Amino acid sequence: MRQSPYFKSLPYQLPWVLGLAVVMAVTGPFGSYSYMSLGVRLVYFIIIGVLGWMQVITLAAWFGRIEPIDRWPVAARMTLVGILAAVPGTLEIVVVHSWLAWPVPLSAVPFIFPQNAFLSVVISVLVGLWVEQRLHAVADTERARVAALPQKDAKATTTPDFFRRIPPALGRDLLALEMEDHYLRIHTALGSDLILLRLRDALGELGPLAGCQVHRSWWVAKGAVTSAEGTSGRPMLVLRNGLHVPVSKSFRDSAKEAGWL
Repeated sequence: MRQSPYFKSLPYQLPWVLGLAVVMAVTGPFGSYSYMSLGVRLVYFIIIGVLGWMQVITLAAWFGRIEPIDRWPVAARMTLVGILAAVPGTLEIVVVHSWLAWPVPLSAVPFIFPQNAFLSVVISVLVGLWVEQRLHAVADTERARVAALPQKDAKATTTPDFFRRIPPALGRDLLALEMEDHYLRIHTALGSDLILLRLRDALGELGPLAGCQVHRSWWVAKGAVTSAEGTSGRPMLVLRNGLHVPVSKSFRDSAKEAGWL
């Protein structure tokens, strides 16, 4: 999950979350202006905002690993995320409000939840659309870079070379490929980057001798694995750069044939 674009975009989202908390503290919505001071409102909305935001990010990253849900449209998937995030979020509102203002009985939860769920869904959908737009922008930039590369000869035009897709800053030491939604993350010894390409198309360009697919979302290059961890039911491959790659049951035999398990 740590490789999810939702977690990777946390530094870009944090200023917006804190900015929204400040705006709410100044305006004092839900009647908070009349019984909370500005300082108390600021603490209240920062705590509630950050907790709710982290719950949205965690759920979004988790659902990104569940293939049936991952295929849903972004708005539908993030709506579900917002509703589920509002469940613990409502209890957090009760606890924080009881701490900073006055005690809120649990009997008030059914009245608080609808309002909190509405805000949570709106924020979740906006976050999902923002992350999707950022992925598109990064992938479009990479696609334009690849399209601008000169073709060496006619053979290079008819036989795609996957390595020309790797940004020069990442070098040529390919370790693994990871599918993220409709995009592909390239992992090398020097770092990682995102391109617009399907995993199966990348495997077609690389050929069967370059490595082995170990998961529906992962392909690992030969010579990239240093060890294996985890239980026999949930093995993980450890790559030379420290990256942990899961091995699914359907690809376990292939990993064993490669000598990784």
